[in-house]
Amino acid sequence: MQSTPSIKQYNIALIGCGNMGAAHLDNIYTKDNVTIHCVCDIDPERAKAFAHKYHAKEYETDYKKAIAMPEVDIVIIATYPSSHLDIVKECISNGKHILCEKPIAQDLQTGQEIVKLIQNHPECKVLVGYILRHNKTYQHVARMIQEGAIGKPIVMRMAQNHHTMDWGKYLNLINETSPIVDCGVHYLDVMRWFTGAEITDISGIGLKTEADVPQGKYNYGLITVRLSDGSIAYYEAGWGNTISSDNLKEFVGPKGRIRITYQMSRQFNQEEGDLVEYYTYPEGKYETININCKRKPTDDQLQELIDMIEQDKKSSPTLEDVMKSFEWVLKADENIKSKL
Repeated sequence: MQSTPSIKQYNIALIGCGNMGAAHLDNIYTKDNVTIHCVCDIDPERAKAFAHKYHAKEYETDYKKAIAMPEVDIVIIATYPSSHLDIVKECISNGKHILCEKPIAQDLQTGQEIVKLIQNHPECKVLVGYILRHNKTYQHVARMIQEGAIGKPIVMRMAQNHHTMDWGKYLNLINETSPIVDCGVHYLDVMRWFTGAEITDISGIGLKTEADVPQGKYNYGLITVRLSDGSIAYYEAGWGNTISSDNLKEFVGPKGRIRITYQMSRQFNQEEGDLVEYYTYPEGKYETININCKRKPTDDQLQELIDMIEQDKKSSPTLEDVMKSFEWVLKADENIKSKL
């Protein structure tokens, strides 16, 4: 009788028990090859609640103690960008693999320092959390565009606006980063990924629509992008008490257009998953594609890191991809701030 191959187990430590920390653990704590060994947060009650909810064996308020635990194989960093360098250093000094949330850092110099540190320690596999790379809907649309479904060059129209029901949380985030940088790294990466082209030019405008946004910062921004294949794009991002929520993702070319509507935004047939609407020209035909996809497939993302560990494969996105989108979004952010 053949024996069933054993599944390698990975013990996880989560640093940061906020919304994104929960998004990670929601999708992985029941996986056969994963054990949540420790959760860590500066708020002990929050850490304790996470430990109870996700069946973590331990909880901590000191990330250094959590990382140093000999049982831990993988550390998920779900904290603000300004803390990433110190936590990555601690992980690497303890020989841990890392899944680090985006943006990689709060500024370019620190991001470059993190990348250099990672490159100098190939024994520690590191994946930066560009979740759309692991999203089945975006993967499907990427293939369509790359295979010429709508022709080239294309126009990419993207917006990610939040009507904030917890303004204090978003204000704290604005003090750390900006709406354009926070998720703009995703969508500049999407622009490069979908087209296979490089960004050649970027500019932006922004505004404070809330009185308590600090001087020199903004809560609404819009950037325009030009790529080397002639494609153009815009990305709009705003957080505020009077901004309406919006989630436009549309790609227009000479042969047609593709629009993504997330499952939660569908008026009908939500049970079918995400909706991809495909219009062809000159045929004038519409095609509806339903894709069963989690909004934030953090389980697939973690599996990507595990594949990197077990197969010694490159990350998706690569560190080069991460830094290119990060550098360009910082340029856009600087352009916006120079006009405030």
